[in-house]
Amino acid sequence: MKLEEIYAKYDEIIRKDSSLPYIKCKDCNYTFFYARHFCPKCGSRNIEVLKSSGIGKVFSWTKIYRKGETWIYGIVELEEGFRVYCNFTDNVKIGDKVKVKIVRNDKYYSILASRV
Repeated sequence: MKLEEIYAKYDEIIRKDSSLPYIKCKDCNYTFFYARHFCPKCGSRNIEVLKSSGIGKVFSWTKIYRKGETWIYGIVELEEGFRVYCNFTDNVKIGDKVKVKIVRNDKYYSILASRV
């Protein structure tokens, strides 16, 4: 699968219902989020793009204070086994169950997580 095809599949999944796409290696079953045309674990090009359930647990978080605003930012580990950086919409603790979705802002995407 070429990188352009992966980007197109990611865009299709995101546009459909703001779901989180990911890639699974068909040879070693490693899963990852960032679009690559090969598996970062085993180097195989035998990969597939899938749609995540969006359900995961808070792996880590931090608060960022800037110009009177507070942002909660961190890492979520999804049920499918990969991790993503995201902004939290609620106060969270490590281990909290969250739902992750992608929101389009002009030409960029933001990944948001809310407690469930």
